[in-house]
Parts: sequence; structure tokens; C-alpha cells
Amino acid sequence: MSDNTEKSTKSTAAWRLTEVPAKPELAGSIGTFFYLRLSSKDEAHERRVIVMANPCVDLVINLGDPFTLETFGDSQRVERGATLHGPRPATTFLRREGELLLVGARFKHGAAASMLPYPVKELEQRHVPFRDLLHESADELFEQVRSGGQPAEQLRRLETGLGKILNRLKKPDAMVRKAVKLIAQHQGDLEVSAMAELLGVSRQTVKHKFDQHVGVSPKLFGKLRRFQTVLRRLANLSKPDWTKLAQESGYYDQAHLIREFNHFTGFSPQKFLNNLGRAEDLYLFDSADQTQFHLAGRFKDLNNA
Repeated sequence: MSDNTEKSTKSTAAWRLTEVPAKPELAGSIGTFFYLRLSSKDEAHERRVIVMANPCVDLVINLGDPFTLETFGDSQRVERGATLHGPRPATTFLRREGELLLVGARFKHGAAASMLPYPVKELEQRHVPFRDLLHESADELFEQVRSGGQPAEQLRRLETGLGKILNRLKKPDAMVRKAVKLIAQHQGDLEVSAMAELLGVSRQTVKHKFDQHVGVSPKLFGKLRRFQTVLRRLANLSKPDWTKLAQESGYYDQAHLIREFNHFTGFSPQKFLNNLGRAEDLYLFDSADQTQFHLAGRFKDLNNA
């Protein structure tokens, strides 16, 4: 990783968030590497971490205390170690028990499928221990990252170790990658039949490919991509024109935007914007191959922390 591509976020010594793009040789499979630390002390202890609904697969290496992922009544505990997390079609609250220290990678759509002995669909709203999938290789990767010392070195070790693993696996399905780009080009509003025609395959083939390689249906994937577009735009607005925002993001109208936002989060886009402005919570959100971790003043040299 070159120093000039490193991005990060920091408010106080109690917490920090960093995002690092993958180097070119891994860019076909990895969207970004990330580092997140929240101390168990001071004001950071009260800061909530909210993972916004997204269609991505993440490798998360937990070097801190255990934590719990809560989604509309469902609760999943994440222990120390490496875990693979599937798509999350609903916003999830991360409940901490102490220090949160995560080092991880966000896969591009379809890239994690070759690690699984079953369809990515089975990982929806779930996570599994990485060692259940890759055994000794997963244990070795965890130990390499854990012993890295400084954050920059831990990220470099993750990139190197994960790169070796990916080199032994199949490349992402080319048709899936093309389908993902088509959905992005149509702002999430592309019927499966139209997509199938553009790809030269049947509707059943498209649906099967998304279940196997992406983890959500083409329709849900489009909705989540559109939702993430709104998040990115809201993060840079203080007084949005909701009608204009809806049109620019691929919604039929403002009501359509609000309805889908409520569906994915349980609260309105205005409430999200108000909360974002107070900076009391940490929101994690992304857009597939262009991950966005939003906080004010997010760029900083990781090695100087």
C-alpha cells in the first residue's frame, strides 16, 4: 500500500477510522481495506456504531473485545478472531462490550463466492468463522495481522496475506461483474428480464448467479445500491432538496425515497441527516466497489496516528 493512497478518519485519541484502497493487483477482488478503533474509555464508550444496510461481503478481523450485531431483534455475537460477514439488507447496530478494534477487507461483488462451499445467499445477515472456510490459512492470516503492531503494518499484512489466498482461488464471475455494472448504470432500476436480455442469458440464470455469487436478488441489490447513493449524497448536504435528491438517486419521487429508506433503516432520511449532523454516532456505509466511511475530516496519514 502506498502512503499517498491511505485515507483515514480521526476525531480524538479515543477513536479512529481508516479506509485504504486495494493495490491494483487486488482491485479486481477487493474494494477497500479498513481499520476501525473505538476505545472503551471516555466519550467513545457512548458512541454507537451503526452499519447501514448494504449488499457487500466483508472479512472482519476482530482484535479487540467481543461485540454483538443487532438487527430488528436478531442478535449475533462476534468473538475475537476472523469472520466472514455476508450482505446486510437491514441496518445493523454494533453493540460493544469494551474496545472495538477491527481490521478488514470489503470484497467486490462476486469475489468472495469462491471461498464458500455454498451460495453467498446463505450468508445473508449472517457471519461465519473464517477458519471454517479456509482452516490453517485463516488462522495464519489472523496471527499475521494480530502481530502487526501499528495499524499501517496490520493493514499491509492483511493485504499481503489475503492476496496470497485470493491468488489460489477462482476469479470473480465475469457475468456477475457485468450485471453489477449494468445495475449501477441504471441507478438500481433495471428489471431482471431487461438485464437478462442485455447479458444474453435467461432470467433464471441471472437470479441463480446473484444467489450464488452476490448473496441477494438482483432486485434487492438494485434497491440497496440506490439506497447507498442517497447516503453518500446526504453525507454532503445540510439542507437537501428531497424531490431533487430522489430524482438524482433513481427514485420515482420523494415518497418512494422515504419509503425505501424507512424499510432499510427503521427511520426517516431526515432523522438520519439530523443524527449525522450531531456526530454522536458512527455510521458505516458504502457503495459496493467504492466504499465510503463517512465522518468529517476523514483524510489523514495513518502512520502519523
